[in-house]
Amino acid sequence: MIPLTVLPCYNGAMFIKHIPRKLINVFLIVIVVILIGTIGFKIIGGKDKSFLDALYMTAITITTVGYGDVIGLDDKPLGKVFTIIFVFIGAGTIAYVFTILAAYIIEGELRKVFRRRKMEKNISKMKNHYIVCGIGMVGLYVVHELFLTKKPLVAIDIDENKLELFRANDLKVDLIVGDATENEILWKAMIEHAKGLFATTDSDNDNIVISLTARQLNPSLRIISRCTDAKNIDKIRRAGADEVVALNFIGGLRMASEMIRPHVTKFLDMMLRDKYSPMRVEEIHVPVHSPFIGKPVSKVGFKGIGNILVIAARKTNNEWIYNPYPDTIIEADMSMIIIATPEEKDALVATISGETHKDKR
Repeated sequence: MIPLTVLPCYNGAMFIKHIPRKLINVFLIVIVVILIGTIGFKIIGGKDKSFLDALYMTAITITTVGYGDVIGLDDKPLGKVFTIIFVFIGAGTIAYVFTILAAYIIEGELRKVFRRRKMEKNISKMKNHYIVCGIGMVGLYVVHELFLTKKPLVAIDIDENKLELFRANDLKVDLIVGDATENEILWKAMIEHAKGLFATTDSDNDNIVISLTARQLNPSLRIISRCTDAKNIDKIRRAGADEVVALNFIGGLRMASEMIRPHVTKFLDMMLRDKYSPMRVEEIHVPVHSPFIGKPVSKVGFKGIGNILVIAARKTNNEWIYNPYPDTIIEADMSMIIIATPEEKDALVATISGETHKDKR
């Protein structure tokens, strides 16, 4: 499993931690002003006045309400001087507090607006990208893998707080807030230009609707759907999903593999976990215009591109060739299964399609 950081529950300490230092300083200043006023008016009032009277006098003074003199300042000139000074200091402090709070609120809202507009602008330019619908734990793992392998993607979820979840896991991913079962939300995700879609919500019914809607909006889209109840696999397929992943079924196979072939599962896990050298099992498609069609595999020069390992090839008649020999002939529309980094894969795609040869000319 890929180690991901889950957002902690927000207790009081976490809440204080996320308050800007400037706001904390302002509130401390207000508390100090209130303490000074309360102590000052208590001293001026003497034993006849309680701390509650002094606090009351402080409150009506700094807020400029002025209900009346509860301390008795008529015969106390020093008390009047203290009150005059305290009025300016207290009222000024309260005005400053409201100014800071208003600026903080407005700034936060403006930041959200600008961030949302920037996301919309980025998404509007997307092509050949992937759409992940539903950011639960399954969707988060999908987003993590796509981001780690540098695939363009956009996420959809009804909860805007999933952006904080992305930030907690260092995932710079754009999020569309909305219901992925609605046409308008999928249009916002540029589904007509997308390469693939993941239906990863917790509800099989929602995944059925998402698959059906996505298939209608983009018939050529590849759709992979999550399934909680194995009885719904056929329904999701008929709705338009190309492949359906039943989590209970996959989990059972994984447990059996851990028992029977533990080193194989550890090897695959190692490839998925290593963020510094993200080796992946990748698929390469040979286009019909490739200059290597009709030539042996050895002519491609895999080792010249990088540390690429070709583990299988799928011919156009659906015949699989495992560990293909160097003299295996390359066919149009053939698929090759390789182990490589994303950069090595991109370089190999350019070579197979003939783009590298064009650049040399």
